[in-house]
Amino acid sequence: MGKHVPLKILIADENIEWAKKLKNYLEEVPYQVDLAHNGKEAQLNVYNNDYFAVILNPSIKNHSGLQVLTYISKNMEGQTIFILLEDESLLKTDELSEEALQKKGVNDILVKPILNQELTTLLESYQSLSDVVSNLKKKDGVSDEEEVKEADNKFTKVHIDKFYPSQAVLFDVFVRINDNRYVKILHSGDTFSQERINKYKNEKNIDHLYFKHKDRRKYIQYTNFLAKKLIDNKKVSSSSKVGLLSTVSEKYVEELFHNGVKTQVVDQAKEIASNVYKVVEDQKDLYQTLREFQELDPSQFTHSFVTSLYSSAIVKQFPWQSKMTIETFAMAAMFHDIGKTKLPKNFMDARPEDLTPEELELYYKHPELGVEIVGKNKLINNSVKQVILQHHECYNGTGFPHQLKGTQVSTLGNILCLVDDFVHIMIKTKKSPTEALRYILTSQEQVSRYNSVIIENFIKVFVDPNTIQSGENTKVTSKAQKKKAS
Repeated sequence: MGKHVPLKILIADENIEWAKKLKNYLEEVPYQVDLAHNGKEAQLNVYNNDYFAVILNPSIKNHSGLQVLTYISKNMEGQTIFILLEDESLLKTDELSEEALQKKGVNDILVKPILNQELTTLLESYQSLSDVVSNLKKKDGVSDEEEVKEADNKFTKVHIDKFYPSQAVLFDVFVRINDNRYVKILHSGDTFSQERINKYKNEKNIDHLYFKHKDRRKYIQYTNFLAKKLIDNKKVSSSSKVGLLSTVSEKYVEELFHNGVKTQVVDQAKEIASNVYKVVEDQKDLYQTLREFQELDPSQFTHSFVTSLYSSAIVKQFPWQSKMTIETFAMAAMFHDIGKTKLPKNFMDARPEDLTPEELELYYKHPELGVEIVGKNKLINNSVKQVILQHHECYNGTGFPHQLKGTQVSTLGNILCLVDDFVHIMIKTKKSPTEALRYILTSQEQVSRYNSVIIENFIKVFVDPNTIQSGENTKVTSKAQKKKAS
């Protein structure tokens, strides 16, 4: 098996006894930990070593913690830094405010006392896939199965046919046997056993595998990595590529809705958006997959991916489309309903027609709430924010939150409005993609919600690109609305 190489961490804190206790815990996880009890030691350690993360208390002396922070931010680009505060009230000071620390390159802020598990989870959230593999204690063979009792709300699931394993298992994998009861069938570091998976699938009719929420990011990272390799393979069909993208995107949006818009979460969105762009740009048989797409369920997580895929395919039809535009838009589509996380849980999969007038008033605020959430992240640009804000604005002025009309609505915002409606029609009426398109085209009320050029380009998404002649226009008239989309 590959050699286990623990990731190195530096803890810079004056409290020697406290730092040693934390060091002992982290080395059991396992990490390799160096300690520094003043600024000079910390700076010298950073100069002489490559650290995965630096945990820095700004109250250290000889150099001050802020001097060390300045040195790291100027000389160690990309270094992960956690600031460790003695008291939360220090965040109210000018030099230790969240904004000031972010400008100095701080990734996250910790406040004593630190819970060990919370710190472990935070450290894992900053690990790249190569970090995860490097820090994995690999074993020869497969560990014994183990029954465990843990709360259901600690787990997430994936269909057994959509679990894409690595040679060395990156995290514990479970099957659920009853409420709050699981069997750990694969342990972190085990050599993957397809035989064990097949036993549960074929002999015990298990449909889903489970892993803990804290390991969801590892699953996303690895599946994203596989998706990139698969998408680069010209021999693989678009349906296989879209299937894998759907799986990773569903878990990604779940992570986004549970843990918020953090830097490392946004980084994963960019990778997914890049993979969506490659499929839309290069896959000549994509139109067939978009015509036949059936893997829909009512969940917000699936909805976000399908919206992203169809929206990106529409943008591809415009002459001004570019890699940057499609990737930005794909990410905006995945983020578009993030504002719902600020609403009661029953709003997550709700539709306006199912809500009371009082609930509607609250529901109409979710685009603005979404902009508020992503606005705190510097990695998300204004184009993404505009799409989130306008994804329910209609060309005829009947949308929300600002009842924009005509050219007041951005093209990207109106594209997302169309696709959002289209996906909900498929989910609610159980229509196929082409049937849902036909439903939209034969309804004057529906058609009036969208810019006609957007509808023209939406129709092209379902047509073999080889049959679309250069410069050909598909006019949307009352006659065209009655055309069948099959």
